Amino acid sequence: MPSSFVFSGHPAYLEAAAQQLDRPKAARGAGRLVALTALANLCAQASRADSTAGAAILLKAGEFRDQLAVALRAADAMLADVAAARVVPGFAGPADELPAAPAVSRAGVRKSPKRASL
Repeated sequence: MPSSFVFSGHPAYLEAAAQQLDRPKAARGAGRLVALTALANLCAQASRADSTAGAAILLKAGEFRDQLAVALRAADAMLADVAAARVVPGFAGPADELPAAPAVSRAGVRKSPKRASL
């Protein structure tokens, strides 16, 4: 039975994530990340594929997610090290100081309290 899920592309996810993190301007720049675009393209393919092919495609997409997670961790460490070495007024701090990410739904879409329609 085909799924009724339609992958809307990464702009909607970026906007929701930017709202959740109270960083609306960050969505635009994040949309230019090559690994995120690749992940979004694979998600679009997986959303239209049969379950066997879709699972394989999602495994590959997960590799891009892992790259983004490693990049975030490295960015946090770089910022924390420099901020610790220098007093930087107005520094926002590492991502672990941002609000926690919302729970992931069964469909794998993060639900925003403001935008639960994704």
